[in-house]
Amino acid sequence: MKAFRSAIVAALFLSLPALAAPAVHSIWSSRGFFVADNTGSYPVTSGNAVVAWDQSTNTAFVNFHGVAGGNTYDFELVGSPAIATSVDDISGIWNIRRNGAFICTGCSGTAYWLSQPVGNYFKFWDSTNVFHFSAYIDARKDY
Repeated sequence: MKAFRSAIVAALFLSLPALAAPAVHSIWSSRGFFVADNTGSYPVTSGNAVVAWDQSTNTAFVNFHGVAGGNTYDFELVGSPAIATSVDDISGIWNIRRNGAFICTGCSGTAYWLSQPVGNYFKFWDSTNVFHFSAYIDARKDY
């Protein structure tokens, strides 16, 4: 009986870290906020964003597509796993297009404020602080 109790206690201790905090996250947006590039900063008139990541493996997907300043923009995290992930940010390599043409390829950058609740916004900036998008969070799932 003592061995059985010890086995149950050990199983509980091993499963507690998995219960402690969510490691898989996703957020969705249909309300872009701002886009910035080497020509200026513009409010988004229409846009969608999807972000999904697993902290335990750094597997991540980020895509923003929006219209701002009369141009169409796409920001994509390329390559997975990402360089680093946490509950609040994803750092990695990005491709950025304006009107279908690449304006930044293989750019390093970070999407952050990803842990914000629905109604708040999250951001992306490249490492040179030239390229940016932000969007309001419409829905999220953490588990």
